[in-house]
Amino acid sequence: MEAPFFRFYRPCPALQPFVSNYMLMHVQLNPLLPRVANPYPTNPEQCLFFYARDAVEVFNYAHEKESTSPPSIIVGPQVARVNLRMGYDQLTIKVGFQPGGLFRLFGMPMWQLLDYSIDSSELAGREISRINEQLRELNDYQQMISLVEKYLLSKVAALKNDAHAVDKVAQLMLQSHTRPFSLDWLASEACLSARQFERKFLERIGMSPKLFMRVVRFAQAYRLKNQQPNLDWQDIVYRCGYYDQTHLIKDFRLFAQVTPTMLLKEDAQAPIKLFPGSPF
Repeated sequence: MEAPFFRFYRPCPALQPFVSNYMLMHVQLNPLLPRVANPYPTNPEQCLFFYARDAVEVFNYAHEKESTSPPSIIVGPQVARVNLRMGYDQLTIKVGFQPGGLFRLFGMPMWQLLDYSIDSSELAGREISRINEQLRELNDYQQMISLVEKYLLSKVAALKNDAHAVDKVAQLMLQSHTRPFSLDWLASEACLSARQFERKFLERIGMSPKLFMRVVRFAQAYRLKNQQPNLDWQDIVYRCGYYDQTHLIKDFRLFAQVTPTMLLKEDAQAPIKLFPGSPF
């Protein structure tokens, strides 16, 4: 078996208003051992995934249903946790979008994708099918990223949905997860009434601004503990803007279905370390 490969890539400048990052992971697991599920709690990033080798089995807690993923999926806004059972030869390419980027490139209202993933070919047709076929033939990781990037650049060239102030406000919310924004203030930053802002936010981000802020804060707390395992939970409460530890546990139960301690235990038992979100 080859050594595991894991790397994040920055998109080219022309795609940076739409795409936050690419991630490529290639892991070969021992076929004599049973496949173990990886917990994947909610995070605010919307994604396009390609599975260039083995398929992934996904258990969705929102729908209490397990399914086998197609070769490429679009993942919209997520509130519910999923469990991912990787194949023995797992080569995953993730495109992580900027707020509003997935809506702009594919045109589907994001609220329709809340806690759902769909076969990418349903939105992109044979184009995506051809990309899947080409990825299966490639062995060079950089060529894989270049192929996906070339496809996304073709989507930008045919773009019909312009950038909107709501996208910039959502980006601000991502970067300022500890700051308690009021709906009226957020709406004023987008030059909209509160009602117009909520409607546009649902269309482009897929959930209410209040729920989005909770997802952002939870994802930051989870990432912080993963990056600094020795950090005390009370420090995480303070750094991530929680009122107290009870509120943090409440969010973990909602977005991860378990307590913080239990989620870390599941992470430790998983065969692959997953990194939701972007390092950039």
